[in-house]
Amino acid sequence: MEELVKEAKRGNDTAFSQLITMHKKELYLVARSKLNNEDDIADCIQEAILKSYKNIKQLKDVKSFKFWLLKILINECHRLYKKRGMNEVSIESNEMENVLPVDGKIEENIAFESVIRDLSEEEKTILTLFYVSGYNTKEIGKLLKKNDNTIRVKMMRAKNKLKKKYEGGALYEW
Repeated sequence: MEELVKEAKRGNDTAFSQLITMHKKELYLVARSKLNNEDDIADCIQEAILKSYKNIKQLKDVKSFKFWLLKILINECHRLYKKRGMNEVSIESNEMENVLPVDGKIEENIAFESVIRDLSEEEKTILTLFYVSGYNTKEIGKLLKKNDNTIRVKMMRAKNKLKKKYEGGALYEW
């Protein structure tokens, strides 16, 4: 992947496209954890891709491309959230009919999203970054501009909410 990032930094559009394709699952799931409206999700992903394309030459550490890209996406989601006001984002119902089939694992994506559906935006984002994108709490803290201890507490609370919700039933195995 590092070689693709280097090529993209040199202006290779094919390399950049390959990088985006490699990260489409994380982009979608992170945006979905913050927004429920499919049009808003698509807009934020598109803006994040455009901004990363325009600014990739400024990326200093090629190893941090994914982190950098997700940071841009999260900022775009927050920008949209602020632009529309707190009550106007995530208006669409939580129907899962528009979930993107990524890596042939649409059932896993639907199961994960249906489990975290009732959590707050922040809790969904933290769990998605942790379980889907594989970031640790310190990295999530950097992405969300929060202390990693705060992230741990919020993650524990989210897990407890899920445990309470599914008590007596089978909780989805991560």
